[in-house]
Amino acid sequence: MLSPYIHAASAHERHQAFLGAGGDRPTAPAGTVTPATGGPGTGRQRWAVLAVVSAAQFLIILDLWVVNIALPALQRDFAPSTLPDVSWILDAYAIVLAALLLPAGRAADSIGRRECFLAGLVIFGAASIGCAAAPDLLLLITCRALQAAGAAMLMPTSLGLALQVFPSHQRGTAVGIWAGVGAMAAGSGPVLGGLLVESSWRWIFLINLPVILTALAAGVAILPRRPGVVNGQRPGRRADGAGTVLLLGAVGLVCGALTEAPRWPPARTWQVLAAGLVLGAAFVAHIRRHPDPLAAPRLFSVRAFRAGAAGLVAYYIGFAAMLLGTTLLLTEQWRFSILQAAVSIAPGPITAGIVSPFSGRLSARFGVRGTVAAGAALFAAAGAWPSASAGDSPAYAAVVLPAMLLWGVANALIQPSLFACADAAPRAELASASAVLATARQLGSALGVATFAAVLGDQTASGLARFDGAWIVVVITAAITAVAGLAIGRRIGVPEVAAKAETAGDAVAMAYGTSPRGGGGVEF
Repeated sequence: MLSPYIHAASAHERHQAFLGAGGDRPTAPAGTVTPATGGPGTGRQRWAVLAVVSAAQFLIILDLWVVNIALPALQRDFAPSTLPDVSWILDAYAIVLAALLLPAGRAADSIGRRECFLAGLVIFGAASIGCAAAPDLLLLITCRALQAAGAAMLMPTSLGLALQVFPSHQRGTAVGIWAGVGAMAAGSGPVLGGLLVESSWRWIFLINLPVILTALAAGVAILPRRPGVVNGQRPGRRADGAGTVLLLGAVGLVCGALTEAPRWPPARTWQVLAAGLVLGAAFVAHIRRHPDPLAAPRLFSVRAFRAGAAGLVAYYIGFAAMLLGTTLLLTEQWRFSILQAAVSIAPGPITAGIVSPFSGRLSARFGVRGTVAAGAALFAAAGAWPSASAGDSPAYAAVVLPAMLLWGVANALIQPSLFACADAAPRAELASASAVLATARQLGSALGVATFAAVLGDQTASGLARFDGAWIVVVITAAITAVAGLAIGRRIGVPEVAAKAETAGDAVAMAYGTSPRGGGGVEF
């Protein structure tokens, strides 16, 4: 999915890891029973745990890329399905993941990270089998939604499980390896997806099974048990089922209206869109009244956090439109094979992985707003370049390659800075703030796919001009991202997180790309 979704490490995971590995969570009172495996483990166990959670993270990132590259093959296989039809394979994943990230994080806090991680593997694996065997598009979309539910359980738990078995002086190394595995998945995903789709798109789901079975067997044996028992009870938070339903309904209706707009009568489109906006307003009213809502309203009273969340939504709308537009340009307009298209897109994530480690140093020198604004300018250039260099004949080196390289650098500058806005939240709300930012990413991804389907679905132009709508979306969202970056300010306001050298806080800062030593993770 477009997450992409497309991230090597979510901010929610990293703050969960920080809290679980020696952050500001209150210590247990005397008499608390804690499992022996809750603290740092043996050398061999540490690396085994890291391997298990990294394998799960690799699969999640890989699935996001390979499904995007397989979309043209899926459209052909399920003919006469249209682009809006098959785009639901992407949107269903993004919508469900956006709605379930926050409640899944709560479940992990109450039930235990190990239990949620293993359950997420089972759900993700079962859904992968369903996707591979799906005889029709409706069942494939349903199974993709189930996959998103499994991913929502894996994402808030994976890094936290690893960091709790590493001593403080090795946590930065663990974060770097874990983020690097995600970067590898993003870089290799397009090519591997292209190779698999050459045989059958069903292999992009079947390839998950050996990894999941291995990770599940190893996880049952070695993952640390740390239920957080305090005086015989596990700490938990009140469920917010109504908030989850309202968020799911709002995003689903808005995305549905945008995706189906080219085929629906205008009256129906506006009615469904209005219904989604009403549910969105009801969600805002709900979280203001609920005693323990999915997203605390006080988070949005902090300007830097509010701007960071808005910037993530805007950036991912544009990114989703760009990735899907580039894929269809290569495969439909230029008649590239799936494998050729995959190789053509790969320079983008590879460049992002190379440049990301330097993002923290640039942010420290030029400020957060300067880094985001520079990244947004490059992102706008990445969107404008294909339109400016339009031609009917295939010209990869002149049109797509420069756009991919510009996007790769832009991604490395924008994402770590925006996700670091979680540090501007009140200290007691760090985990919730990070989860909100991860949800903002998924909302943008879902809206981006839907927006692209809306602007492309009714186009009759030929050549590269057919895709002008996608490039315009990129330029507009890049401008909004720049405005959000300028609103953040030069520095983000919880400096003590980055100042805790050789602690879990330092690992969090390194993963964000905001470490004073210049470490950086890769967010896709």
